[in-house]
Amino acid sequence: MDFQKESIIDHLMERIFGFKDSIFVHYLKECLMRLPVKDLKTIIYEKNIHILQTHANTVFSIDPLLYDPGKGDRVLVVFVTNFYKCSPHEIMYIIAHEFAHVYLGHYDKSRWAWETGEIEANEQVKKWGFEEEFERSRLHHTHIHGKSQVSD
Repeated sequence: MDFQKESIIDHLMERIFGFKDSIFVHYLKECLMRLPVKDLKTIIYEKNIHILQTHANTVFSIDPLLYDPGKGDRVLVVFVTNFYKCSPHEIMYIIAHEFAHVYLGHYDKSRWAWETGEIEANEQVKKWGFEEEFERSRLHHTHIHGKSQVSD
């Protein structure tokens, strides 16, 4: 057990808003435990990340979630995927991929281009050791006309 990582991850668990799906939380923790401590700290502390998990077609106001008094803007990652329909590899890939976007600063649109951003995030996922999840996931995203499309 890596108690330093567990402590950092526990801090993030306090930053999950909305519906907390037990499958999502399990794989979120598993995914984060595989990240290097330095990168994990960057994502959680430097990027001030928060998570919102909700179901599709839910209406909510995110303005109160986007600013943290004394710390500045928050990076909000929203997961609307129904994880009951995904394989474990897909869940891990989705989580690692979205955290790669945060790590790489893609929430800042001035530093991210749609076409290259997905490639960069996938390369970071592989650097973190999620090659198998990437290869086995049916959710490899190809981007056609600015839209994400699932391919087999």
